Amino acid sequence: MDHINTQYLVQYVSQFGLWAPLVAFVLFTIQAMFPVVPYLIIAAVSGMLFGFKMGSFLAWAGALTGACLTYWLIKRLGYKSFLKWFYHSRGYDLRRLNPSVAFWTLVIARIIPVVPTPMINAGAALGGVSFLTFLFSSAIGKIPTAVLYTGLGLAVFNARDVRSALVILALALVILIFGWYLARKYYNANLS
Repeated sequence: MDHINTQYLVQYVSQFGLWAPLVAFVLFTIQAMFPVVPYLIIAAVSGMLFGFKMGSFLAWAGALTGACLTYWLIKRLGYKSFLKWFYHSRGYDLRRLNPSVAFWTLVIARIIPVVPTPMINAGAALGGVSFLTFLFSSAIGKIPTAVLYTGLGLAVFNARDVRSALVILALALVILIFGWYLARKYYNANLS
């Protein structure tokens, strides 16, 4: 996370004036589809320019839009016949897919940022998850990361000393570990 790149991005987005929120939204959408620029940097820039609430909303809405576009693109690119053959040859029956398990798996995958977003989007599209399950689970799962990354980005890039930045990063790590613990607990309870 380079401070110079963040300042450049702040200048770039702010030059659009009234259209700046739309530009930030588009950047989040593109980032969700092709993660070239780290989400944290765009979220920090969004928070710096539009405040915490609006920055978090733009981070959430843009990332959700990008995820949905990726889901539909993959779904519509003609993989259906290949997937039918692949699933049939592996004994995978889409009719037996449990929407509740798919929903909570996607929520947890979104909250705990271990798997890259494009892989989650592609996996859901190729795995037979319905669009409504994908949409609602992604909408819920993206809220914590949008809020956390916008706040974390704001705090880290506005921190004047290293100690404050380290405390903020430690708190974020504690939250991630707690989320991982809850996810393990949920899966172990469902396996029993």
